[in-house]
Amino acid sequence: MYGRAYGIYYFRRPALIVTDPELIRQILVKDFANYRDRFSADDDALINHQLQSGIFFTKGETWKRIRALISPSFSITRIKSMSNVINHSANRLGGYMLESARKGVPLDAKVLFGAFAMDVVTGNVFGIDVDSLKNLDDPFSRHGRSLFIYRKSMKLLTFLGCSFPLIARPIARFFNSGFFKTEDMEFFNTSIRQMIDGRSHETKNTNRYDFLQVLIDAMDGNSEDAERSGKLTKEEVVAQGIMLFVAGYETASSTLQFLSYELARHPEVQDKLMAEIDKVIGDEEPSYDACLNLKYTEAVINETLRMYPPLSLLTRENETSTTLNGINLPAKTGIAIPLSILGCDPEFWENPDEFNPDRFMENNTSRIDPLTFIPFGAGPRICVGMKLGLLEIKMALIQVLRRVVVMKATPEKLHMNDLTAMLQPSKPVMIYAKPRETQWAHSE
Repeated sequence: MYGRAYGIYYFRRPALIVTDPELIRQILVKDFANYRDRFSADDDALINHQLQSGIFFTKGETWKRIRALISPSFSITRIKSMSNVINHSANRLGGYMLESARKGVPLDAKVLFGAFAMDVVTGNVFGIDVDSLKNLDDPFSRHGRSLFIYRKSMKLLTFLGCSFPLIARPIARFFNSGFFKTEDMEFFNTSIRQMIDGRSHETKNTNRYDFLQVLIDAMDGNSEDAERSGKLTKEEVVAQGIMLFVAGYETASSTLQFLSYELARHPEVQDKLMAEIDKVIGDEEPSYDACLNLKYTEAVINETLRMYPPLSLLTRENETSTTLNGINLPAKTGIAIPLSILGCDPEFWENPDEFNPDRFMENNTSRIDPLTFIPFGAGPRICVGMKLGLLEIKMALIQVLRRVVVMKATPEKLHMNDLTAMLQPSKPVMIYAKPRETQWAHSE
């Protein structure tokens, strides 16, 4: 109705909604220096203080410093070194689904894949093996699940935070409250600090390769001036640890939830997926390099991300006043790119409501403008863990579909809730599976 760029108000803050690929390219890539920071309608008044220096929320030179320090942690070499932890967790996921399939027990997809994602995160970030599927009462598992169970008061808190951020911020700080529940934030804050302190007493020949150790190695324990030293403060290390947990858990679990739902509704897609896995991986344990050859599997993941982006809204704000496509933008104007709307726009996608992975196969990708499909963002602020997340989802699919076939998923029609910009169904997705006739299903 209003075109591909129009102004709105997020409560008291003006913002520009953009769905034009060229404008998105200008904002995220070409003029990134002026649109580097994330826009927040409540001016981050409700961000828990433990997360304020997390890479997702930081701005300006602080973001640049932290990003430069943690980016090497997501190099191809390091991701390959994490594949054993991912595959170990995926193996357990597949075994658990096989056991449930034999019993004919339906599974809550978000809880199921959330437990898998949690094991991957705790293993690779903190070096802890939780086995969340069997140890639901483990503190990491319990508090991890609780992070994404939103209080009924969240709508009211969001309304107040966006309407009166200057008032909401000191109140939130006084009561030590925020978007995530205080008890969960305090658990992770305390746990990570204890790990940091514990590792400082370890001998130098103790070899650790998890993310936390990388962050600790980048920490300057002798200086509070992190900007000057180019290192991380202890508070920043803690914030990155919590941030990696939150991002790693939510992205993988949500994508696998929606993917399994679509496989149940499209058995022909599931058949092609299983055929590719059987052909490319065979009886071998999956590796990073082997997973690169799963082209159809990647197309299925991309199609899921197109229809169900984990983060439905990408935001930026301009640092200085500028002109965008003839529109004058005062400094600190919000920019909102609605990924969920981009993904279902019939101008960019033929039959957008149809789940069709073939649109992402190599012979069709030339028709896709890359700036209409940005589930991980684009430009210098693209998600630093994108490659790791895709590997995690692929390995989960391999170990699951070796053992079971997803037969059914409920509810029949999904009704989405994106109050928090994290897309979730209003009712839990329940999946039903049956064992496959493979050696993997018979050997366990």
